[in-house]
Parts: sequence; C-alpha cells; structure tokens
Amino acid sequence: MWRSDAARLRLPAEDFWLFDSRLVARLCFDDDDQLTHVDLITEPAEVVRCSMIRDAAWHHAVANRTFVVDL
Repeated sequence: MWRSDAARLRLPAEDFWLFDSRLVARLCFDDDDQLTHVDLITEPAEVVRCSMIRDAAWHHAVANRTFVVDL
C-alpha cells in the first residue's frame, strides 16, 4: 500500500519484519530513506502491537499485481 493510504488509515509510519510471533526486526531509516540499522525486539507487548499493525495493514492490502499496475 502507498504511504498516503497507510497515513489515511492511521497506521504507524514504521517498517518492520515480524518473525514467528516472537521477534520483531524494526528497520530504522534516515531522512533520505536509507536504512541505518535494525532493532531486534522480543518484548511480548511490542510484538503483539506489531502483530496488530500487520493485521490491519493486511486487511487493507491490495494484490501485488494490482499495486504494480498502478505505478
């Protein structure tokens, strides 16, 4: 989904990978959108929060073929 769609849905503007419902890798970027580092998070409440964000994003996601056609 486009960033503007995520903002309209009030999803947080953070990027992360969720692994096994136990580990979150939060990707941290600078002002030029360059990856600077990755924070590994195992704190259960934060993993649950990220799971909820992921579920909300998936609910509003579009198929990749649709997204690419819109580019």
